[in-house]
Amino acid sequence: MDLKLEGKLAFVSGSTKGIGRSIAESLISEGARVIINGRSDTNLVAAELTALGDVIAIDGDLSDAQDTARICAEIESHGQLDVLVNNMGIFNPRPFAEITDEEWRQFLDINVLSTVRLCRHFFPKMLEQDFGRIINIASEAGMRGLESMVHYSVTKGAQIVLGRGLANLTKGSGRDVTVNSVLPGPTMTEGVSSWLKESAQVQGKSEEEFVRDFFRETEPDSLLQRFIKPEEIAAVVAFLASPCSAAINGASIKAEGGLIKSIV
Repeated sequence: MDLKLEGKLAFVSGSTKGIGRSIAESLISEGARVIINGRSDTNLVAAELTALGDVIAIDGDLSDAQDTARICAEIESHGQLDVLVNNMGIFNPRPFAEITDEEWRQFLDINVLSTVRLCRHFFPKMLEQDFGRIINIASEAGMRGLESMVHYSVTKGAQIVLGRGLANLTKGSGRDVTVNSVLPGPTMTEGVSSWLKESAQVQGKSEEEFVRDFFRETEPDSLLQRFIKPEEIAAVVAFLASPCSAAINGASIKAEGGLIKSIV
């Protein structure tokens, strides 16, 4: 299927590794011009991705308001932004009573305000140009409210609500602007891979045994019963970024392996 992304300009935050990098790779492979972003290693990753197509690197910290303003200006120096993927985020399991105000602020700055700032800058411009795709990489935690990461769950829920609120503002005038959220489940990123290896070693299990027991004991509702591959999330995002996806707006797309027992 031709996703009609040839020549579209896309920005993917937090795209030097993990899900973000896979999203960038998918969009580049579809012919989009992709701006990748991270606080470090951005130029190195861009050099690795040039074999796939047109890629641009912009370093910077999107949790900082001033740096975000600079990043937005640099993005616009490359042309009109068509696709904004808000992927940057952090997570950290922590007992609720031990989460300090400072940690709450850190999670809100990185997971929520980075998305707000980028949307505040580019959403009105997309409405003016009558085309745009905004995709927030939220999490199934935003719907389930994980007791092991309440602060993370709150921020991901906020991203989902933000996406729906902005989608409501696209109503009318035939504008081809959509705002959607993707809700990944447990995904095999570099960080998860390291955690898996360490945890399996501590428990004296093979990695295969640990994964089997993790899904049987911790995530028994998962229909997939394995970790999701980053490229599987990227495929969902690439379709939502496409002009072909205009009928999907204000949606929360579950890509969590079926662990949420709900038909909507």
